[in-house]
Amino acid sequence: MRSARCRNTAYWVVAVICVVPLVACGPTSTARAPLTSWNQHVTARPVQAHLAEILGTATRGPYGGATRAGGWRGGVSLADHRRYIDRKVVTGSVDQRRLVPPPSSVDGVPVFVEVDDVEVVWQYDNGAVVGTDHDTSGNACVVGVPRSNLTCIHIEIDGSWKAAGWAPPGFPLNKPIDVQGYIYWDVPHVEDGVPQDSALSAFVLGHYGTGWEIHPVSAWRLHAS
Repeated sequence: MRSARCRNTAYWVVAVICVVPLVACGPTSTARAPLTSWNQHVTARPVQAHLAEILGTATRGPYGGATRAGGWRGGVSLADHRRYIDRKVVTGSVDQRRLVPPPSSVDGVPVFVEVDDVEVVWQYDNGAVVGTDHDTSGNACVVGVPRSNLTCIHIEIDGSWKAAGWAPPGFPLNKPIDVQGYIYWDVPHVEDGVPQDSALSAFVLGHYGTGWEIHPVSAWRLHAS
């Protein structure tokens, strides 16, 4: 009987030892692999972002647009650093959204992002319009939620990227897409747009009462549901 108990004890010890490694070897993290650029010319890696992170929840002004301070990482973005003398741009001062490509980070904060599952609800291409910046402009909203100043954002494919042969094609309308591009704060568009109050067009037109944009857009793809 004593030897039988020893054999049983040995059996259960072995069983426990076998089970533990199986548990330990299971997946321990759901972290995604680093994102890559879909544009062959862009070597920087984007970071995942949601419109809620870019726009924040703080609003201001008569149209309730997202504030800069309440948005992406406390208001970090590409910026227009142009300086003027006698209405002429001072040499060496730049509008970062026109760079091909712009920096992927500002003061150590990433501004090159990927935003998934949005739909473009309006688009205008002035590529053939003489005397313009030749941008393709669009308004993108989160799929499946009510449209508002905090669920939609202005996005643009920049004319300088078109001239360099780096630009993606125009956006499809009302189809779920994923977008990669650079977060930009466009000062002239604060409380501006067509019309100024985006709510009048059910949040299709305008600039959502804010300066936040994704500009330039470097690439987009159809969203895989």
